[in-house]
Amino acid sequence: MAHQLLLTVACFLLALTTFGQDAQPEYTSTQKDWGFSITPYALLASQSTDVGGQKLRQSFNDLSSLTNSGFQVIASVRYKRLSFAFDGTFAELGDRAVSGPLRVDFTVNQNIFGFKAGYSVYENFEFGEDEILKGWALGVNLGAKYWANKVGVNYSITINDIVIDEGSFSENQEWWDPMIGVNGRFILSNRFALIVDSNIGGFGLGNASKFTYDLTYINAFKLSKLVVVNVGFRSFRYRRVDGSGEGELTTNVSVLGPMLGVSLVF
Repeated sequence: MAHQLLLTVACFLLALTTFGQDAQPEYTSTQKDWGFSITPYALLASQSTDVGGQKLRQSFNDLSSLTNSGFQVIASVRYKRLSFAFDGTFAELGDRAVSGPLRVDFTVNQNIFGFKAGYSVYENFEFGEDEILKGWALGVNLGAKYWANKVGVNYSITINDIVIDEGSFSENQEWWDPMIGVNGRFILSNRFALIVDSNIGGFGLGNASKFTYDLTYINAFKLSKLVVVNVGFRSFRYRRVDGSGEGELTTNVSVLGPMLGVSLVF
């Protein structure tokens, strides 16, 4: 039980999961049927975690101090109304805790891969006299998110420079969450668009979370034909129940914070 609790807590110390959007339109009459974008980004999140009756609260500074290395990116391709997207988080966390004679070092390697297909079911775009595209579109999403966490722990008990006990262990945890959702794109000018993306999933299928939701709001500023700056906000929450009987462990995680990314659009 102690190992399971430590694993669950450590796995959620980094809650910087990904956000997605369709390949950016060009906002002009030259828009092509095909589009592709790649977006490195960062989520400056704070987090609250309730696990096994314990409550953990971390600010962005708390989370960033645990991160040794990490990278987040999304790549998407669009053909007319159809789009496909991959988002990934690659991170390594680590920390050391010392309490009297006890020293504990832990590391967490976390990979999160999201896959999503989208279709624009309604579009209301028009070209003005200046050949600038304006209007809005409503789309639906279908996909899944894969979580893989590997936790390693080394501990030792030392009294008067004599090691009384020491050891290590590692555990892996992984699962898939099916996701469905809707999104809206609002093109307001040749330089500015709003994107709202909302998804729910998990549904307790197999080893999936019991329930999860993910809400993203993005302001997209087009700096040039190839570069779009994305500034927005994200909030997500999920609930998992692991084990059964006396070993059952319930985890609730809530994350929110601003996000910043730069898209290269082709």
